[in-house]
Amino acid sequence: MDFELRDKVKEYVYDIDTYIPGEMVEDYIKLASNENNYGPSPRVVETLREYADKVNIYPYREGEVREAVAEYCGLSRENIAAGNGSDELIELVLKVFKGPVLYFNPTFGEYRICSQILGERFYSINLEQDFSFPLDRYLGKAKEANILFLCSPNNPTGTAISLGDIKKILELGKPTVVDEAYFEFCGETSAPLLREYDNLIILRTFSKAFALGGLRAGYAISSPEVVELLYKVRQPFSVNSFAQVAALAALDDVAFMERNVEKIKEDREMLYKKLGGRFRVYESDANFVLLDSAPMTSQELFKRLYEKRIIVRKLGGFPGFEGDYTRITVGTSEENKKLIKALDGIIQ
Repeated sequence: MDFELRDKVKEYVYDIDTYIPGEMVEDYIKLASNENNYGPSPRVVETLREYADKVNIYPYREGEVREAVAEYCGLSRENIAAGNGSDELIELVLKVFKGPVLYFNPTFGEYRICSQILGERFYSINLEQDFSFPLDRYLGKAKEANILFLCSPNNPTGTAISLGDIKKILELGKPTVVDEAYFEFCGETSAPLLREYDNLIILRTFSKAFALGGLRAGYAISSPEVVELLYKVRQPFSVNSFAQVAALAALDDVAFMERNVEKIKEDREMLYKKLGGRFRVYESDANFVLLDSAPMTSQELFKRLYEKRIIVRKLGGFPGFEGDYTRITVGTSEENKKLIKALDGIIQ
């Protein structure tokens, strides 16, 4: 039997860039994936142990999760949609709404990848050279699109978009996604705008501040009408039982998360100042810092730190921008001190 694979595959699939996660090596300090290296609340760990013998049961606590998230956000359960990480929620938005899609560069790659997977047209504009948000150019390009993505604070730059700019974009009356994965490290949210704009969709995750990256738990905040549509196109049981009970336990110990977030924010400022003496570094509202690796390449900086058992995220160049970039997650205070010491031995 002759089987020509390429003849059977949708043409655009071959153009999709596979997402490549940050490298992980046991016993190395991993500062590559914007994880919270302080780890989850002890209540989460204990809850997971207690739940281990119940995995034969399909997930059934979604209602409780939505209630708890709603209380955390100061909203109603009807405003909350749970998802298998915010990645799934990006895909659900693209399944519900008609394209094309607009985002900016550089930003989280899943907006483009999910658009490609679903065969949707997409457009992108560059941020300003200092990575600030180009409102006028974005508004101009938005005339050609129908789904608008904004990441604030933005990954990988760490920069935030003002609520004033977000409000002007919402005035276009198009489905507008504000990805707030790093909300807890910034403290500013577009959630108050939900009272005025039914086209606003906010995405958040338990992977960053709450340190549940391995469980894939996220949520969307929007109008009840949009939330209902997201559930129409979501696979059943997409949020697994462990993710549900972990999210509930994490929300039952918000104080633990907040203490660690404060330590990360303090060390973020320390790293910004320390790294600024060696590189061009960008101020961040997230749990990472972005730097131009010059006078080294990002590959060389990665290699030199890897030799010292520290893993960072080499990003290379961004189309339309000068520089060779590296993103470094803010680790624990002990890890951050080791990073600075390692850099002392690399750059004199």
